[in-house]
Amino acid sequence: MGCMFKTNMFISKLEDLPDEILIEICLYLNSIDVLNGFEQLNSRFEQTIRQFRCDINFQHLTLNQFQQFYHRLLPYNVQYIVKLTINTWYSPGRIALFNEYILQYKSLHDFLPCLKQIWLVNFSNRDIDIIPKILSIEKVMIDIDAQISLSHATKILLDQYLFCTPNKIKELRLYDSEEGMKLQHNINIMTCEYLEKLIISVATSDDLILIFRRAPYLIKLHVEISVFSMDAPKQYATTDIMPKYIKDFHLWVKDKRLLIFDDLYNILIHMPTIEHLSLEIETDDIQYSQGHRWKELFSNLTKLSRLDLGLKIWIGFNKVPIDVTPYLKTFAENGLEVCCYADTRVLFIDAIPYEFDSPTGVMTSPYASQAKSTNINLFKQRARRVNTLCFDGRHELTSVNDWLNVISRFPNIQVLDIVSINIHDSIDNTKQLRLPNLTILRYIRSTKCQVNIPFLMYLATNHIVAPRLHSLTMMYGDLIYLCKQLTGNISFERFTELRIYGNGADGIIHWKDIDLILKIFPNLEHFWIHVQSSRTLNKNIGLIIEKVLYSLSNLISLRFSCKRDSLKLSLLNDYNACLTWIQHICKLDSPEQIYLTIGKKEISIWK
Repeated sequence: MGCMFKTNMFISKLEDLPDEILIEICLYLNSIDVLNGFEQLNSRFEQTIRQFRCDINFQHLTLNQFQQFYHRLLPYNVQYIVKLTINTWYSPGRIALFNEYILQYKSLHDFLPCLKQIWLVNFSNRDIDIIPKILSIEKVMIDIDAQISLSHATKILLDQYLFCTPNKIKELRLYDSEEGMKLQHNINIMTCEYLEKLIISVATSDDLILIFRRAPYLIKLHVEISVFSMDAPKQYATTDIMPKYIKDFHLWVKDKRLLIFDDLYNILIHMPTIEHLSLEIETDDIQYSQGHRWKELFSNLTKLSRLDLGLKIWIGFNKVPIDVTPYLKTFAENGLEVCCYADTRVLFIDAIPYEFDSPTGVMTSPYASQAKSTNINLFKQRARRVNTLCFDGRHELTSVNDWLNVISRFPNIQVLDIVSINIHDSIDNTKQLRLPNLTILRYIRSTKCQVNIPFLMYLATNHIVAPRLHSLTMMYGDLIYLCKQLTGNISFERFTELRIYGNGADGIIHWKDIDLILKIFPNLEHFWIHVQSSRTLNKNIGLIIEKVLYSLSNLISLRFSCKRDSLKLSLLNDYNACLTWIQHICKLDSPEQIYLTIGKKEISIWK
């Protein structure tokens, strides 16, 4: 003990710490904080932080921090940067602002010569002008804004630049969680000769076939198909256009009418090179539940070494749960390791053990707590590579222990989505659940907005259960019910991000209710309200903006958006007047301290 104290006495400044401790400190910070704190001190620090120059993530920055980094630090690091992430989820308009800064460059490589990867998060219509500048980058990732749909013109331009213009892209992610990309079928096919890895969400199966034609050299393809189309096919899956080199194939089908088993069979048997197959399929075709059909299919995939399977088969009609026993038996008889569970309408069949590393995560149900499996040891194995867990309770009456028992099988998740919740009992306070990596909780729509408060509080306020949790998403009606039921001085101080969704069932959003929410969430840095129709927000939008900006001293970003109609506020018609109004509310010295975005369906503020 005395020796340790004596050693510590000699450490009088930061540079006396060993390299291992300095690196641990840097890992705790983001790359921009590291450069801001340790750059240009001495040669030792320069060497220590060298690896942190390569990966720049413009994420949780205020407008002032972003401007300082770009103008003061970035010029000294342009030759080191290999990866660049620009996320407008926390800073609305950042991609557009970054593009303004690099306006003089025809290509982003002219500015960042070593750049090999760029990730544009929450990409929107206003950001399209940056796309021609990134076509020489090897790895391009674009996640579309989930709140406001891209215009038809923007989708055409994305398709034109990324698939119909010569480029050097080897890996591409183009993800639209809502509608999927509608590709151009009426233009000449250009072969993407460099493209080897593709993650994409498309609108219809026609678009998938077009991808096969455009990208014949794919090794990895993860594709999500959103809707069933009654239109005549524009593309046909002939044998000669099927991928010849593909090893990793993931398919997520979201519409139960879209793909019968025989069609899936015909697609996959023409991809004999597949080594890793991942399927997340919603369907009403009973053939998906027959183990012998799957065994027949897999016998044609001789190189298959790993299977991730998540089936949601709509076959129930009664008010009693489906009996999974006969379906499980067909898989057991054919040597396929799965678990089965069901509610009154849907039969779930999952491959085990859970190693699903898709961006969409694992789709499940609280009824998975009653799952039966072909191999109990595999079923109990710790889940791996599962980042997101998505529940759909379908408003069927369930026990809180059903939900918790399933969640406990996925202790390493970072995102928990809970949808359509109808819980009839209170939580057992002796329940031991640990989610050390959970940062985002999405709790979407309780039956009749009647939130099971003990269950939500257990997940949202218990620091032992989820010590890193800081982001909450809820429906407006549920959140108001929760706030009005809470008594005493209860507040959610841990949350720095709050997203509120509203539709017709939630009614009009009142500024007095927002006042109640702000008192219970006093530490918000990021606040969003998204409604289906602007009519539920327009009456009070001015008062709500004033209340939020005035009440939240830590606020970095504020966003209001709607799916239909247009936001109505007289100041929105005059950009400068709106900017002056917001500057006055925030008590800021100049309009340069605010980045304001105004559109028919959105107003956002970044400061």
